[in-house]
Amino acid sequence: MAKKLIVGNWKMHPATLADAKKLFDAVKRKVTGVRNAEVAIAPPALFLGVLTERYKGKTIAFCGQDAFFEQEGAYTGEVSPEQLKSVGVRYCIIGHSERRALGEGDETVNRKLRSVMARGLTPILCVGESERDDDGAYLSFVSAQIRRGLVDVPLAEVKNIIIAYEPVWAIGKSAESAMKPRDMHEMKLYIYKLLVERYGESVAKRVRILYGGSVEGSNASAILTESAVDGFLVGHASLSAESFAQIARSISKTR
Repeated sequence: MAKKLIVGNWKMHPATLADAKKLFDAVKRKVTGVRNAEVAIAPPALFLGVLTERYKGKTIAFCGQDAFFEQEGAYTGEVSPEQLKSVGVRYCIIGHSERRALGEGDETVNRKLRSVMARGLTPILCVGESERDDDGAYLSFVSAQIRRGLVDVPLAEVKNIIIAYEPVWAIGKSAESAMKPRDMHEMKLYIYKLLVERYGESVAKRVRILYGGSVEGSNASAILTESAVDGFLVGHASLSAESFAQIARSISKTR
């Protein structure tokens, strides 16, 4: 099984390139001693080229926050997988709940995912419900997102995909609002079961499943230990170098 992974999604932060450099330098210092875990950051696309150019180390990988499904053309404002790859990006978030909230549907998510994979980048497919119901309809919702997101992905390529489960109702809140570790463990088993049924056990066991939703240094260790997730997609806590490094250290200690 691949190493556990922590991805810091900076979203539309910080406000300036100077601040982005400072944050990156702080993160770099804090995670230098982390072992047995992969660390990646996803800064705004505007800052990616500058940060990758000035960083020559191997501790931190870079991740795109989104990508368009075409490689070039008359698509004002879009960023292509080819452009991301050209500046040293390795991972790319696809179908984040905030993109879906702006109207991005499963068909678009699937096109983006396949386009990212065609350029050799590793997609992080985000899935998750906006609310939970007592009848378990949210499970069917997550199942449909995974099924539609992976349409026409060759069997041999599925193992290279990362799935990030992010319950929308827990995003951007305090650690107390995160999913209980036992609930996340059940969701991981459910996603794993879906993958086994569709692609077989040998493929399913190679797909890393991350948790995203109010992960902080104070709850990361418990979530990892009790839920057996393969890492985290971290939002607001990734804007603090110390908090992000604390989560990374928690991952490292669970190997």
